[in-house]
Amino acid sequence: MANYLEEYAEYFKDFQEFVAKLNYEDDLLPSNLKCRTGQEELVGECVEWTLRYLRLTKCPQSLLSFLTKTALDRVKLKNDEYTQEGVLAPNMVEIVNEVCLQYCGNDNPALSTLPAPPSVPTPIVSTCAIKNSRRRMENRHAIVEDLDVIFNISTSRPTNYYAIFDGHSGVDAATYCSTHMHCFIAQSPKYPSDPEGAMKDAFARTESLFTEKCNQENINGGCTALCVLHRPLDRQIYAAWAGDSQAIVVSQNKILRLINPHKPERKDEQKRIEQAGGVVLFYGTWRVNGQLAVSRAIGDVKHKQFVSGVPEITSVTLDGDEDFLVLGCDGLWDSVKEIEVASTLYEQLQNEPGE
Repeated sequence: MANYLEEYAEYFKDFQEFVAKLNYEDDLLPSNLKCRTGQEELVGECVEWTLRYLRLTKCPQSLLSFLTKTALDRVKLKNDEYTQEGVLAPNMVEIVNEVCLQYCGNDNPALSTLPAPPSVPTPIVSTCAIKNSRRRMENRHAIVEDLDVIFNISTSRPTNYYAIFDGHSGVDAATYCSTHMHCFIAQSPKYPSDPEGAMKDAFARTESLFTEKCNQENINGGCTALCVLHRPLDRQIYAAWAGDSQAIVVSQNKILRLINPHKPERKDEQKRIEQAGGVVLFYGTWRVNGQLAVSRAIGDVKHKQFVSGVPEITSVTLDGDEDFLVLGCDGLWDSVKEIEVASTLYEQLQNEPGE
């Protein structure tokens, strides 16, 4: 048996033990699954929950996307339209368990049908979230490797997705975006041939559906959005953003800013806001109509005339010598200089290379 199949067999053995001890009355995860979920939202909810559940069981990275795709296919088989309008029908715990338990046993011939680890290693990813003095954490992030596998998109050029969403006036917008944005990218007719067009479609669809939910459920919050598609074989990065988060590429202590954050004091943003009939005022920081400190965001329906959800998009061709891609909300960059972020990362790797 190949080494990776031995690893898979060991994982499914542990998974079987995990399920045997599972108490279905326990709240394993603070789930995103809602009792009311629209037709266009169910795929994102199912994918989000499945990834989180499999990561809880320490699923090997090379299996995550394949098992998530298989679970999503099972949902489709159980109900042709996934769900009755507004009600999440399938039990995702049972479906994911059903998918994984079929591979249990060292001599199980089904193991040999599982995908081998990719020839190009998946980048190592680390995350950190600190709410500081806020009452609760309003930010969210999303990590989806092998996006094409999950959505059954035929391509020989794998795509990884990384995103951060900085919420304000509640967590609803950030949660919605972290659950659905990558799904809408993959579902765009422009994907995968036109990544930038697909990202623009996804922002527009996310904005439209979330605005509809805001109006139905009296939600007033919003979030900034920074999404990155990484195609390692093409050495290409595509970044789409609305708001004041920042992404940098670090190469041997050299810093490349990927984006120009959307702040009200940015001259072109100020002009756009004023032409729409708004004003940019300074109250400790520059704010749209004296209220919001960002000039673009998803949500914020009461300010939508001035606070745009339309992203800017850029692409960068890598040369292969890059060390890090860092995505951070404004709370990081307002407190720590970019070179300090880079130095901290290099120091961490030098002192604890296995972490």
